[in-house]
Amino acid sequence: MSMKRTKKASNTRGSQSEGSLGFNPPSSDLPKLDELLAGRADGDFVDYAPTRTFARGDVVSHAKFGRGYVVSVESGRVEVLFAEGAKKLAHGATP
Repeated sequence: MSMKRTKKASNTRGSQSEGSLGFNPPSSDLPKLDELLAGRADGDFVDYAPTRTFARGDVVSHAKFGRGYVVSVESGRVEVLFAEGAKKLAHGATP
């Protein structure tokens, strides 16, 4: 009698929790979020919405990821550094 083996899923793209490069770079390669947010008042943080337009250096407040710092801007996307890592989010999307 033969035993059936299930195929192991091969995912080469990386998961959502990983950084934008498909892996989590060493923490020394990323700027320290605490340093980037130091001295910012609560009023400086803008609530994240995909319809808003952001610039590099903006600070955002995201419902799921918390407070973050915009590290780069592309057409229709921003990369925001949060406590759990960098995330790419939509911005400037028309409703």
